[in-house]
Amino acid sequence: MRDLAHFTPQYRAARAGLEETFTLEKLHRAIAQAIAHVPYYQSHGYADLLPSGAEEFDITKFPIITKEDVIGHEEEMVSDRFFKCLFRHEKTGGSSGRSMKLFYSPTLSFARTAQPDILYDRYVGKPFSAAMLRGNRPAGGQISQRISPKRLVLSSYLMSDATIDTYLNIIRDEGFTCLLAYPSSITVFAHLVKDRYGVAELPALKAIMTSSEIFSREDKELVTSVFPNVTVIDFYSMSEFATAAYSIGMGNYEFNFNYGYVEFIDTGDRTPAGNKICEIVATSVMNDTMPLIRYATADYAELDADGNVINIIGRTSDYAVNKNGKLSPCIVVFSKAPMLKVLQFQYYQDTPGKVEFHVIPKGDDFNEEDRLTLVHDMEQSFAGAVDCDVKVVTELEKTRIGKLRRMVQRLDLSKYK
Repeated sequence: MRDLAHFTPQYRAARAGLEETFTLEKLHRAIAQAIAHVPYYQSHGYADLLPSGAEEFDITKFPIITKEDVIGHEEEMVSDRFFKCLFRHEKTGGSSGRSMKLFYSPTLSFARTAQPDILYDRYVGKPFSAAMLRGNRPAGGQISQRISPKRLVLSSYLMSDATIDTYLNIIRDEGFTCLLAYPSSITVFAHLVKDRYGVAELPALKAIMTSSEIFSREDKELVTSVFPNVTVIDFYSMSEFATAAYSIGMGNYEFNFNYGYVEFIDTGDRTPAGNKICEIVATSVMNDTMPLIRYATADYAELDADGNVINIIGRTSDYAVNKNGKLSPCIVVFSKAPMLKVLQFQYYQDTPGKVEFHVIPKGDDFNEEDRLTLVHDMEQSFAGAVDCDVKVVTELEKTRIGKLRRMVQRLDLSKYK
């Protein structure tokens, strides 16, 4: 059905809106329309904040709203321009403990399809056929399962030294041009290929498109080195339909303001390299069903001295509570040698002031010296504000749909600042 969507007028309209040149006037119109048709904004005096006469539009006059502001008021956030009986709805994941209901018109889902298509066509080109490594379990415990003429699901749970050739042969024999993957899945795949062959020999493969998880720069370096002639596209978006961005290879992230306008609010935190940690605050442009004005996404970005977004860090839940009861971002600069022996990793916290780093080694050569080196790296990055430990484990926690959690946070972060 997804492939058929490309031939609909709704898809073509959504794609045209995403590809046009963005102007601030477009943002102003989206905000004015939201205020005119959304009961929440009307009852909270947003109309009084709109410019009058020759006054310039200033988005910072509007208050920043959070997920907690919206929860319990979701239906008030819905535009009266649409019949609610036609809406689709879903919920956010509730990683912070509470889920938020989301409403959107059927046509809005075409924007979610169109944005990745734009990137593929722009940086790769046709034809398109894809194997998927996105936390799936094909029926009957098989390695693969066909779901359409151009798409095949590959199991994210059966990858190993013993099966990696089977995976490579399927991708090669089918002539797939694209791998659609979670970052965690393609990273494991790349590790296995590198250990066996160094680089992947897949002549038809043109692109790897990742989404839905944080793709660290270290893992990107690995994947781009194993697939040297493949365009690696990482796509960032959110369930709230408020923002979307992408990176190509090791490049910076570029935001499409036609999807949602973005501000970067400095948290005051800095990485070990001195880069800013900023919260992503988004205003809906494409989403006119449940438009959000200056919505604090609880996602964070790393900006260099020139203001370039060099990394999407993740959600508030990727913060640790330090010994002083304050939140510290889990940004650790690890030594390269021991991390080359690690297949997958995950941060874990259930006690304030203490963070564990769980690792699944690639083989038996990960030793105590490697473990202590990683402990030292963590202590240096947290500057003594957190007690650190590294534990070797056999599996990591994932969501119900197979996403790897970058951090398992058992503490209620709303109690800490």
